[in-house]
Amino acid sequence: MAAGWSDEDSRRLTELHAEGKSLHFIAGEIGRSKQTVSRYAKSLGLEWDRATTAKAAEAVHVDNKARRVALEERLLVEAQKIMDQLWEPTVVFAFGGKDNTYEEHTLTQPTFGDQKAIVQTATTAIRESTRLHEMNAGQQAEKAVSALVQMQGALEQFAAQYEAEQGE
Repeated sequence: MAAGWSDEDSRRLTELHAEGKSLHFIAGEIGRSKQTVSRYAKSLGLEWDRATTAKAAEAVHVDNKARRVALEERLLVEAQKIMDQLWEPTVVFAFGGKDNTYEEHTLTQPTFGDQKAIVQTATTAIRESTRLHEMNAGQQAEKAVSALVQMQGALEQFAAQYEAEQGE
């Protein structure tokens, strides 16, 4: 069972709130549930501004999008490096025999089985980079639809206002 709420918890809550930290962040920082932190914040007269919270959430989304774009690029670069291995000389090796000796040979290109594994690995990297690209593109489409809906509403208001003025 968690210890009772202390003056130190109240001080830390007030300090973190003043720094603009989110309810979720503060709860994790002081090791309490969001409900508990919310209840004590309310008793201390502390509230979270929805606009500030929305800006913070948007910043996280922008950061995550940038990470997805970077991962998409990295996956494509790695897929290209992997595909380049298809026709490069390769070393095959084995330990064996009664003395467990090491043997190696250089082949002009990977074995068929290794080539198959290379293509599968590259295909996976390409597929995942495509999924990341589609995820980002989908978010852009959602934002575009939202903007169009807002513009439609504004145009309808303008048209209604125009018709009202013409009717006078």
